[in-house]
Amino acid sequence: MYFPDFNPHSKVWIYNSDRRLKLSEQKIINNELKKFVNSWQAHNLNLKAEAILEHNYFIILVVDESNVKASGCSIDTSVKLIKSIGERFSVNFFNRLNLVIEKQGEYNLVHISDIKKYPQWNVFNPMITDLSSLREKWKMRVIDSPFF
Repeated sequence: MYFPDFNPHSKVWIYNSDRRLKLSEQKIINNELKKFVNSWQAHNLNLKAEAILEHNYFIILVVDESNVKASGCSIDTSVKLIKSIGERFSVNFFNRLNLVIEKQGEYNLVHISDIKKYPQWNVFNPMITDLSSLREKWKMRVIDSPFF
């Protein structure tokens, strides 16, 4: 289960890369994400947040807003972080026309216009915005997805 210590209504941001991330890149990115979430604040209050890399393609950022809500400025700082990571490694995390599909542990990146060629595969929905949906609806069969 993703983020077991977080409220199911926590906010989630999913960024999928436009290519598979190398192991060496993942180590550096994980360190950057850890530093960021450990110091992330809204109005000088610490946010309860975590970030993970998943399946060599995704950065998942979660904020439990039970006590402190993420502000517009705090969200802007997270977007700046993702952009800076993308620039550093020549990766685009903001192209929503790329989807990651999976079948039997094999992951591929496909353009949304080609998704219908893979009806028996699973697809990861990058439009998920809350933790409950991440846990229950992030990965689904392509034919059951909003992209088919």
